Amino acid sequence: MTQVLSHNLKSAATWGSGGASYDIVSQSIADAIDHVVNRVWPQSAETILDVATGTGWTARRLSSWGAKVTGVDIGEGVIGAAKRMAPEIDFKVGDAEALEFPDQSFDCVTSTFGVMFVSRPEAAAAELARITRKDGRLGLVTWLPGSAVEEIF
Repeated sequence: MTQVLSHNLKSAATWGSGGASYDIVSQSIADAIDHVVNRVWPQSAETILDVATGTGWTARRLSSWGAKVTGVDIGEGVIGAAKRMAPEIDFKVGDAEALEFPDQSFDCVTSTFGVMFVSRPEAAAAELARITRKDGRLGLVTWLPGSAVEEIF
């Protein structure tokens, strides 16, 4: 059974509460999502993990290139919606600070405006490095600290 670390349970409830409606947020950042997908250039049969996947917008884009995609998010509601929208993708509830995958499991790992919200960024960074194969790729989309976007949040 996947788990969310105890200090992230409140965040999990908040992020998951939007359910399928959260897909509208992803639509508003679709250009950034498409940019990271193009940059990591997914290949057929590659294994890719999308961390903080939300409703799976990025995971769906990656899968459309033929990659074998897994999406992870702490929010049960958004993962439930992601499973309904793309049943061919393996979506799981999971915590970016303690990913339940073996070392070097993925050819590529992505996160689009997601992993930047973790409460313990050092733990999440260590997990991303641990699960990405040594010659793999990492594609992150975030905004700069102190930017105008950050003021909104």
